[in-house]
Amino acid sequence: MNSAGEQEPSGSSGWPGVGVRLLATLFSLFLIVVVNRCTAPGWRAAPPTVTGLPSPTATARLRVEVRPAGAAVRVDGLRSGHTPVTLDLPPGRHAVRVEMEGYAPLEQTVILAIGEEAALGGDLLPLASPTVPTPTATVPPPRQELPLPDLVVRSVRIELETGGDCHYSSTNLGLAVVIQNAGQADAGPFVVEANGVPRQVGEGLVAGQEVRLWFEGYSFGGENRVAVDVTSQVGESDETNNTFSQRVPVPTLPPTCTPVPITPPTSTPVPITPPTSTPVPITPPTPRPQAVTVRQGQVTIATYPYARFITQGWNETFHMPYAILDRAAYDASRPVPVEVTYRTLVVENEYLQLTFLPEVGGRLYEVVFKPTGHRQTYRNPVLKPAPWGPAEQGWWLAAGGFEWCLPVEEHGYEWGVPWQIATDQDATGVTVTLRDSKARDRVRAIIAVRLEAGAGYFTLRPRLENPTAAPLAVKYWTNAMLAPGGRNAPSADLRFVLPQAVTAVTVHSRGDDRLPEPNQRLSWPLFGDVDLSRLGNWNRWLGFFEDPAVGHFIAVYDEGYDEGMVRIFPPEGARGAKLFAFGWNDPIPADNWTDDGSSYVEIHGGPASTFADSVTLPAGGHLQWTETWYPVAGLGGLRYANEVAALNLSVAGERVQVAAMTTRAWSGVALLLLDGQERWRQEVSLLPGEPFRQLLSFDGALQGSRLTFRLEAPDGTVVAEYRTDL
Repeated sequence: MNSAGEQEPSGSSGWPGVGVRLLATLFSLFLIVVVNRCTAPGWRAAPPTVTGLPSPTATARLRVEVRPAGAAVRVDGLRSGHTPVTLDLPPGRHAVRVEMEGYAPLEQTVILAIGEEAALGGDLLPLASPTVPTPTATVPPPRQELPLPDLVVRSVRIELETGGDCHYSSTNLGLAVVIQNAGQADAGPFVVEANGVPRQVGEGLVAGQEVRLWFEGYSFGGENRVAVDVTSQVGESDETNNTFSQRVPVPTLPPTCTPVPITPPTSTPVPITPPTSTPVPITPPTPRPQAVTVRQGQVTIATYPYARFITQGWNETFHMPYAILDRAAYDASRPVPVEVTYRTLVVENEYLQLTFLPEVGGRLYEVVFKPTGHRQTYRNPVLKPAPWGPAEQGWWLAAGGFEWCLPVEEHGYEWGVPWQIATDQDATGVTVTLRDSKARDRVRAIIAVRLEAGAGYFTLRPRLENPTAAPLAVKYWTNAMLAPGGRNAPSADLRFVLPQAVTAVTVHSRGDDRLPEPNQRLSWPLFGDVDLSRLGNWNRWLGFFEDPAVGHFIAVYDEGYDEGMVRIFPPEGARGAKLFAFGWNDPIPADNWTDDGSSYVEIHGGPASTFADSVTLPAGGHLQWTETWYPVAGLGGLRYANEVAALNLSVAGERVQVAAMTTRAWSGVALLLLDGQERWRQEVSLLPGEPFRQLLSFDGALQGSRLTFRLEAPDGTVVAEYRTDL
């Protein structure tokens, strides 16, 4: 596709260059601008140096119509319907193949310009066939029912890839699915899908045969879903027994061939006894880091045809273009989404899988937590113009994932344009660098996302550059659209987690008139007798800032799904921390941004405290910082997080539950203190995705006491601590 996101970037690898198509696009834009240029106070049409209309959908059309009709069309190797068909395609060069059984295929390369409507037609030539004698009429024999295969889900278990064998080194659990052909005929190739991950059974199954498939990851505390023959390749005698959906118990790992003593967490209350002075021996876990991998891929997204209703505006202050949607004309066209295929870049280690979508704002599109198998980020099944965004644009795409918002508030201008992407791999990990522009006359952004071997976290390093000769006040926010737990929507029990020191926040916008006005303070987490940290207690939408940021973390944790996402940031360089949700009892209707009722919450982060504030970049200067993000699960809740660990502590009567999850392999001691006195300690060896939970029982009421839950390194250094007054 012809976009800035596909130019040859810097780094050890990147997208292939398309210089010829880029020149063609620039020339087309130049002609458009010359014809349409006009002037208004403070604004003017984009000059010929502007590149790239928002390109998350096609900006050219191709009509394919041949005789006979009904021929299959492939564009760039992808199935694209049957003739006659009109396709929305990105500008540039495309290989088109039209084929029908009994006819010679028609193959042609077309070059499309922005806004062009081209046509490809003609007659398909029949293939020569040998002369055969005219058959005589015969009476067909009576029809007989042929035996058919029957694919069934025989069993679904959570286990190691090696099953119950003692020879294993990795403790990563997954779904072991056994499929049987219970029919009377052989089955050809088919596809099995487990929790959304497909797997091809290329050899098929003969009658009576079974096959075991192992899928890494599983639904953590929820239903695991398995479907057989999801692409309907096999005709079966019974099509009603191809699915499985239920909770699956998590087993105890089988002993290794060389037994290793372990002390698994227990849910049975442990009586508190006074600590001894004998040091607890520390046995570090054996790290098992796997190399970080990088691969290119693609994703098909139903995309509304909005591109032909877009014109360009121009912001003189920032010397940047922005896309304006003619909403009235777009709505009047009664738009219907079409399938569009986009390129992706996938980076993963043993704990995380990060997928980037460079053509749609260079966004970090998906974050998958492999220990649970769940996507933590929201993924909109359609690209549909939402009615929000900067006022001068009047629209925005809630595509999902992480987006980079500049140079103005409310998502900025660059959420839909292509970004350049490059990767750099070294001995310990992979850095993905996303760049919006190399222009010398405007503010520009470079986002570096790094994933290291053995890490249950990734880092973001936004860098804002001002290459001009004058200072420039800009706005930048990273917006993470999140739906932890694998349902692509939050539950009523999602919690917004702020540091304990936060007792009030600043309202950005709200739909509930009982809450303070925008720019006013709102008590946190209790407003009157309503706990606003729980999403299910909200009526309508609410967005608010931690103003000023007093801690260095902010998070969401869905207690209904027992999973969440944490942001760790340096308040001195990235003091902005904002949360937003659409409401619960009377939310904003989801059809504003999607077609399936899915939803999400947002965590925003940036260098300024609120959307009303800017940061000034000096002439030739830059601003950058690094923040850390990671998923957490199995903690029962979340109270505190830093770069090393996330902690939870909850109290019910005389019982206390503590839980911890670390971002890397870590060994040390977990301690619980009552009014400053140590009452419990336990040696722990933790890995990302393997939470530690312990239920403790006290003698006597705890009301009025101070509890402290702490992780200490072997040398006594406190690495994470949460305390609460009861």
